[in-house]
Amino acid sequence: MVGQAHKEDIVAIILAGGQARRLGGKRPSGGKAECVVSGKSLLRTVSDALVPVADSVLIVGGNSPKISFQKPMSVRHISDDQPESGPLCAVRDGLRWIWRERICSMPRFVILSACDLPMINSALVLEILRHFPQDEILTQWVVPKVGSRLQYLFSVCRPTLLHPLNSFLAAGARDFHGFVHELQKFEPKSVHIIEDSIWGKIDPNGCAARDIDTPADLTLYTKPTSH
Repeated sequence: MVGQAHKEDIVAIILAGGQARRLGGKRPSGGKAECVVSGKSLLRTVSDALVPVADSVLIVGGNSPKISFQKPMSVRHISDDQPESGPLCAVRDGLRWIWRERICSMPRFVILSACDLPMINSALVLEILRHFPQDEILTQWVVPKVGSRLQYLFSVCRPTLLHPLNSFLAAGARDFHGFVHELQKFEPKSVHIIEDSIWGKIDPNGCAARDIDTPADLTLYTKPTSH
């Protein structure tokens, strides 16, 4: 696990550019990030989970956010370089921005999160950081396995993940599974999976994988009895 990671060592990237076409008539004009659950937009919910942990938050894609925080907080919005090219391209855009704008104060860790995770919280973010191998300098990315699903969009990486990601995307590929395969082919320790046998004890309700894709998903989380 990592040593004591200070807040200034951490930047968060929230991916907010998905078109959310499967939401149909329930899709807000500003996209999935503006869906309201428990009185808050999804973007606000995810931001609230990341702000206590990260020094700054970078929102990639979607509309410019209209959220504010009680304490001064660095929140930056950037557009997708290639809209509708998939979340892996948006991850690249966020990492590029970090390298370009923070080269003199490069973070140790980058939290990657989708904007549609209504049940995530700061404690789960800290658990992923805690499971980042402390003595393994070859590890680039830590991903929890929730049930049978690798949750790439609630994970933690190093900024240097940008370099192999650039090469992978330049070859025309776009899928997370293929990218992990390429990383592990050249360096087996580059990706550390928090196995479900471990993550299931941390997150028994599978909060890290509960996203919103369809009208049924949204209805589930907007019912008065939803938790």
